Amino acid sequence: MEPAAACEPPAENTQQDITRHPLLFPATRAQRLQSLARGDEGFLLSMAYSTQRGYGQNHPFIAELRMGDVTVEITPPELGFSIEIGTITVTECQMINQFQAESPEVAAFTRGYGLVFGHNERKAIAMALVDRALRAGELGEEALSPAQNEQFVLSHCDNVEATGFVEHLKLPHYVDFQSEIQTLRHLHKTVAKDGADRV
Repeated sequence: MEPAAACEPPAENTQQDITRHPLLFPATRAQRLQSLARGDEGFLLSMAYSTQRGYGQNHPFIAELRMGDVTVEITPPELGFSIEIGTITVTECQMINQFQAESPEVAAFTRGYGLVFGHNERKAIAMALVDRALRAGELGEEALSPAQNEQFVLSHCDNVEATGFVEHLKLPHYVDFQSEIQTLRHLHKTVAKDGADRV
C-alpha cells in the first residue's frame, strides 16, 4: 500500500469513514450517523431527552425497534471477492416524527435513525431522536437548541475524547497553577498598595 494513498480524501461519491478521515463541518448524514453510533450513551440520552422536552421540535413515534445479528464481510484485495469473517449483534431504531409544513401538499412525516452495537434499545432510540434533531437544516427548520447544533453534538459525543479530556485533569498542572497563583498574588499586592497609597 502506498502511504500517499491513505492520506488522500475519499472520492465525492463514497461515504467518508470518520475513523480514517477527520470529521469536518458541515458533515454529511452518513458521517453524523457514524459519530452518533460511536457516541457516549449518556450524552445521547440527555440530548434526546432535551428534544422530547421541547428543545428540538420533535414529537416522536417508534416505527421500528429491533435487535439481531448481522454478518460482517470483507473483500481482501488479494482475493477480489467477499468473505464472511463473523457476526455482530446490533440494535436498530427508526423513529417517525411529526412535521409542520407551510402547505398541506408538502406535509409529511420525517425520520430519525439509530443503529448501535449490542442489545441497547435506549441508545438506539436516543440516537434516532438526535439524528432527527440534527436534520433540522435539511428539513428547512430553524436550529434553536443544542441537540440541533451539529458541531456541538458531534464535537462532544465522542466518549473516548471526552473521557480523555476530562480525566487529564487528574494530571498535575504545576506550571499552569504556579503561573495563575503568581498573577493572583500580584493583583492582590497591587490592590493593597493602591489602597495604602490613597490613605
